[in-house]
Amino acid sequence: MNRTIGLAILMAASAFAQMPEQSPIASEPKVELKGTVSKVSAAPGQGMPFLEVRSGSETVKVSLGSMRYLMQNDFNPKAGDVIEVKGYKMKDGVVAIEISLAGGKPLSFRDSQGRPLWMQGRYGRAGRMGHDTEKK
Repeated sequence: MNRTIGLAILMAASAFAQMPEQSPIASEPKVELKGTVSKVSAAPGQGMPFLEVRSGSETVKVSLGSMRYLMQNDFNPKAGDVIEVKGYKMKDGVVAIEISLAGGKPLSFRDSQGRPLWMQGRYGRAGRMGHDTEKK
């Protein structure tokens, strides 16, 4: 009986490991937005950093990534910057996939499966508990 339970658990774990690891957010519609940064909210301790982007007659909240990820990638937008955003349309705004600031190279925030890049290890796989497993 114990072997049967163990085998069932092993088979379930194997099947789970072979499933694509698509993030639930990837099922949301993708949008592209061009505009001007009207507000930057990236103060430490205030939750997920975000931008408010003015595009035409509307202002859209664009959620970014972790503050550590933004700093590591020298991503420092300012109010008035021209910006292009690719992201997932959500009820309360857009979750960034990739952002380009005028004159700069694009910064990717999520992979093709919708997984956050700031939670992945050096080799593109999520590290233990979402942190890099590599020792520095």
